Amino acid sequence: MEETQRGPLPRAVRRPAGDLPPLAIEACPGKGIHYPAINTHLFGKLPDNWLTGCYRQVYLGYSRVPAVRRGGASGGVITQTLLFLLEENLIDGAVVVVQGQPKPWQAQVVIARTADEILAASQSVYVPVPVNTILAQLDSFAGRVAYVGLPDQVASLRYLQAAGHPAAERVRYVLGPYVGTAIYFRAVESYLRSNGIRDLDQVTDLRYRAGEWPGYLQITTRSGRVLRASKFYYNYLIPFYVTRGTLLSTDFTNELTDISVGDAWHPRYEARGEGFSVVIARTEQGAHLLEAMRSRELVELEELTLNEALSMHGHMLDFKKRGAFIRMGWRAALGRPVPDWGYRPVAIPRSRKAVELIISGLFLVCGTRFARRLVEYIPLGVIGPLFDALRKTWKSISKPTKRRGLSAVAYEVAPWSGGADEKETRVSGGIEPNSSGN
Repeated sequence: MEETQRGPLPRAVRRPAGDLPPLAIEACPGKGIHYPAINTHLFGKLPDNWLTGCYRQVYLGYSRVPAVRRGGASGGVITQTLLFLLEENLIDGAVVVVQGQPKPWQAQVVIARTADEILAASQSVYVPVPVNTILAQLDSFAGRVAYVGLPDQVASLRYLQAAGHPAAERVRYVLGPYVGTAIYFRAVESYLRSNGIRDLDQVTDLRYRAGEWPGYLQITTRSGRVLRASKFYYNYLIPFYVTRGTLLSTDFTNELTDISVGDAWHPRYEARGEGFSVVIARTEQGAHLLEAMRSRELVELEELTLNEALSMHGHMLDFKKRGAFIRMGWRAALGRPVPDWGYRPVAIPRSRKAVELIISGLFLVCGTRFARRLVEYIPLGVIGPLFDALRKTWKSISKPTKRRGLSAVAYEVAPWSGGADEKETRVSGGIEPNSSGN
């Protein structure tokens, strides 16, 4: 992969003929993974609710260990789960992404073997990291592992597990965060340039969710200078550097995990700080694991209705479950390749497509070299509050259109050679147009 103005792009490498196995292509999420087939293999059924995927129980939760809770991106539930698995000898290592390796501004995937190594991997990383490159190490790893990945990475792993890939089968537990939009690392470089820093070697530490929840971007330099931008302020970088993958992904809640975790965006919790998460137990072993930790008083779990959980992320659910399909349809009409996720909405209202014209138009304009350069001359004290105000105003204006009909969207399942051979329609159910939250 090579860094370019459009983000990291693949570079052709000469290899002996036949060196790349067909499974590498089949399991590549860039071309799409057939979600209905994987759901049937993993859960034994299709989702009753396509907005969130298959699940057993939904909670509001957080780690009851103060240091773990404070160290996490929100409530520290994923970190606490990994620590519990290791302490109970249920795993011998955990596949995690660690910020600050091999250089302070970079991140890489590792197999954490100790509690300290797991704790070092707390927090979110908002730029692409190729987690599944760890499979080469797992192939020779003598032990059981837990795996933390993003939705596309988890989908690829689950495909490999279903295909009997030996390295993938070493993974016993799969955890993952909700993922809305990711940014290319050039967003961080842009922020640094806005603050007069053009040499990455000046960076000694970088944290994407430092401090009290919801946290802030924090960058420390060799001179001792510390740059801080609250999460809702540095989100101004998203329309300028959003990754294509997250624009075309339809999985927001990490639907193929054992346990998935997202921020509990609700005014009631945001005002308190501390860190609160939506926690979804999807498999039987995921549910048992959460209950075991609750019985040991390691996590606090309060049961939520599905509607309560979905209402906290209504805009992003719509962005993925309708917006992504609109964007893919437009790309396909232009003759550009798009991933095939194995299902699609039967119908999307024209009013929602009109809203998407504005959203995609914003991404198109902001993604130009001129716009990216221009925004670097606007101080964070101006662009941060302005972006936050515009974000809230846009959400308020677009909310009726984006929420209307979301709970009743019917999805059509496409045939798959290894799974269902007939189309099936399901109604998502769950979120109502007047629901509160983000």
